[in-house]
Amino acid sequence: MWSLADKMENWIKLLLEETDERFIKIRRSELARHFSCVPSQVTYVLSTRFIPERGYRVISRRGAGGYIRIERLSEADLLDRLEQQIGDTISAQEAAEIVGNLHKAGLLGEDVAQYLGLLLSDEVLQLPEITANRLRARMVVALLTNI
Repeated sequence: MWSLADKMENWIKLLLEETDERFIKIRRSELARHFSCVPSQVTYVLSTRFIPERGYRVISRRGAGGYIRIERLSEADLLDRLEQQIGDTISAQEAAEIVGNLHKAGLLGEDVAQYLGLLLSDEVLQLPEITANRLRARMVVALLTNI
């Protein structure tokens, strides 16, 4: 059974797919009313599921004329943000999350994402942690610059 957060995430993604734009504008209160929840639950979904690492940007304008703008990042914006986020080192878990997010964003196929996850794992690298994290960062940055 899906949670409220899953339902809200999927509904918002459906709205984004149906629009000709790369964004939608909606009021937080409208979302809360539609899903019979409190606005803080809407905030939770937006702040955990629609993040730059997953290919989204959320802009919130509060007040009487306020709205939430949920925007799909372009592939170039997403890849640039990820490359900046990585830096010199990255853990196996962080690398797996990036690969998973690239798959969810449609930039990697399922098979490729699984293979990359395996190649970036500690089990395959079998190096001291600092060395593995540095190598992994270089590998992920190389991946991002060549997608």
